[in-house]
Amino acid sequence: MNRNRKYSNGTITVIWQPAECIHSGRCFMSLRRVFDPTRRPWIDLGAARVEEIIDVVEQCPTRVLTFFWDDPQRVIAGREQSPKLFDRKDLPRLFLEETADSARGRGSDDGHNTASAAATRITFRPGGPLVVEGSFEIVGGDGRTTVERGLKMASFCRCGLSDNQPFCDGAHFKGGFRR
Repeated sequence: MNRNRKYSNGTITVIWQPAECIHSGRCFMSLRRVFDPTRRPWIDLGAARVEEIIDVVEQCPTRVLTFFWDDPQRVIAGREQSPKLFDRKDLPRLFLEETADSARGRGSDDGHNTASAAATRITFRPGGPLVVEGSFEIVGGDGRTTVERGLKMASFCRCGLSDNQPFCDGAHFKGGFRR
């Protein structure tokens, strides 16, 4: 299921791609009134000036947070060439709607079985965490389940520097972890 989200304030639209997020926390540590993971929706673009929001989006270490101008004719001077400026022609790719058949679990007409989408997937991020997506639980060294909240995605620290072990908190950036 596509979980990408768009948030707009009339001047810019911020795109968030949660499946790619490494949870460095820079967004909510920098501008909590806009990026608050305890709130739904977690992004409120009306809570700060556009320039402040763009500054934080540009701090995101990946392309998980990007933005585009709602009206390309009304661009804020000095912000025309942001590295996080999203090319609007890619929007259809990011926001593909589920077909009725795939939503009912009957597969899609592209020959791929949608049941494989439910499988657990582990992605190695060079210089970053292991990202686990799917249905899983976390078992501690004593054999007991430590987290069973129905996790769908988690980023696990590989560098050993995270203050939130076993999860990644983005400390690998400051620590210079590159393996």
